[in-house]
Amino acid sequence: MSKALSFTTSDADEGRPQIGMAPLVDIVLLLICFYLLVMQSMQARTDDNILLPEMVNNQTSELQPAELVININVDGNVTLNGRAVNIDDLPNVLATERLRAAEAGQAINAVVRADGRQQFGVMDQALNACREAGLGIVTIRATEGRRR
Repeated sequence: MSKALSFTTSDADEGRPQIGMAPLVDIVLLLICFYLLVMQSMQARTDDNILLPEMVNNQTSELQPAELVININVDGNVTLNGRAVNIDDLPNVLATERLRAAEAGQAINAVVRADGRQQFGVMDQALNACREAGLGIVTIRATEGRRR
């Protein structure tokens, strides 16, 4: 005699985990359909025959931040945007430049470029001057060197 079809699981089958392949195949097919639909809609929105006009915005120069470059050479001499500045006067000069940039509606960034052979006390004074002047963004520039 043939055995009746049973939908109950035996005790031996209960301990083994099984992967249901039908839900996995459904998910993969749905993902493929989704990506095909997205790619089709992206291609439908672009037309190579249309030449878009060029737009010029005169306000972009006002939105760009001003940059103050502080150079410190080997001897510890400091220049700000190419003009010589005494290290003791640097906080006042930077504060004046920050106010000038604020009146013009510009943000201001400071870049400190120090020679690697100079005394780092001068660079520390320059960084403190930037802090005293209230400059928010200060960048230290360096070149990538080899490890010794």
